[in-house]
Amino acid sequence: MTITTLNICSSAIKYLVLKGGEAVKHGSVPPAGTIKNGSVLQPENITGQLKSLFDAQKLSGSGVIISVNGLPFSYRLFTLPKMEPEAFIEALSRMARREMPIDPAEMYLAWQAYPSGNSDEWQVLVSGISRQLVDNLMAVLLKAGIRPSFLDLQPLAIARLVKQKDAVIADLEKDYSNIVIVAEGVPVAMQVVPALGPEADWQDEVRQITGGFNKMVEFYNGTHTRQPLPETVKVLLTGELASDSRAVKLFQEEVAYPVELLTVGPGVFSGLSLHEYAANTGAALVNTVTVRDAAGDIAPGHQINLGNIARERKTHEKKGNILPRLAVPLAVVVGIGAMIPFYNSRSDLHTSLAQVQAELTQANAQYNQALARANDAKALEDSISELQANTQKTVTANQAILARPDFVSDITFIIKALPVGVSYTSISIDAQAISIAGDAGTAAPVVQFAHNLEATGGYAKANISWINKPHAEAAGVGVSFQIMIRH
Repeated sequence: MTITTLNICSSAIKYLVLKGGEAVKHGSVPPAGTIKNGSVLQPENITGQLKSLFDAQKLSGSGVIISVNGLPFSYRLFTLPKMEPEAFIEALSRMARREMPIDPAEMYLAWQAYPSGNSDEWQVLVSGISRQLVDNLMAVLLKAGIRPSFLDLQPLAIARLVKQKDAVIADLEKDYSNIVIVAEGVPVAMQVVPALGPEADWQDEVRQITGGFNKMVEFYNGTHTRQPLPETVKVLLTGELASDSRAVKLFQEEVAYPVELLTVGPGVFSGLSLHEYAANTGAALVNTVTVRDAAGDIAPGHQINLGNIARERKTHEKKGNILPRLAVPLAVVVGIGAMIPFYNSRSDLHTSLAQVQAELTQANAQYNQALARANDAKALEDSISELQANTQKTVTANQAILARPDFVSDITFIIKALPVGVSYTSISIDAQAISIAGDAGTAAPVVQFAHNLEATGGYAKANISWINKPHAEAAGVGVSFQIMIRH
């Protein structure tokens, strides 16, 4: 059986072809266009590059398993009794509608059940990705002649490589690193840590990841006081940066748990650099790893089937309309459900508030950078004091935001108003207005975005505060912008 996986990152596009448990082809190329927060900002460039890549390497475009590093997602863990498949899916759907931070109708959902402490129950990990983001990706892939099979989340892909029941996996990458806590064989917590940028040296990048790691573990232990991570739990490193022994050594110095490189059993996908292609390798296992309970019963699960989505879209689209209206999801969607806070680890905070705080903290990358660059005790104390003050301000602001009943509606309208090639970098919401900053390939879609907000979002005014081309060129993007919208 031949399996082809494609891992799309901001820094590289990696392909891997496996046949009979052996890597027969693998390689990577730098992307021909900007990919940011899991979104393609120059779809034409990436489309042409993928088509040329698959043609040059003689790769089959059929049944490709896709993963995108930095892809925004939400997730929840539910406990459900064992029941007949139809009833189980109905119960899971109702739980998702009640508990997911974004309406499941706006997302494509994947889920996997795991054994729980009760033999009559399942633990179910549900993850959701914005439909607009998936549609954006699908349009690029289909135009490139690629007929994908499944969309896999990179944190879950790397977790699939681990055989230990309890572990913390750190996937150290050049653009977005992924941290996953596995307890009793269940991925119970996931976090994406963005890179500082090309100007940062490798020590700062590693400290950025270890800072996120330490805060994530602190938060997890604070909210799981009865079963915190044991001091002996292993931290398993993989990813491109894990191939650098200096990075591994610094990681070991910065965390309080035993650290070692991730390894897999003998004969598992031989013939490739595991750490460089960890996400590809884990994605290849998406349909081969079977979860069972103590009685040997197979746990139910469901993946995001891009093949089915493509067929459904083809049925509903008008003939000749290959590219639908593309949209890039709001970066704050990640924070509502996908991230664990960097700077807020108090266990008495409300869960939804903590998750909103996480993305706002992540969006303010200077906080992380300030912490990472603190080289002496005084500087570190000053940085922490400043972070705590800013965190308290953000918590206060979040409480006002969460009190607004139309908060999710605002996000939904904004997502639906997005034109092709627009990406958000930050969002600020208060009782009177919403301020959005972002990047785009040209100024034209920014103007269209403002028109869309007024026409379809129900906003009285959508004013473009500024469009700054010189600043954006320095970051490798066409333009940056800020829009202020009011009800």
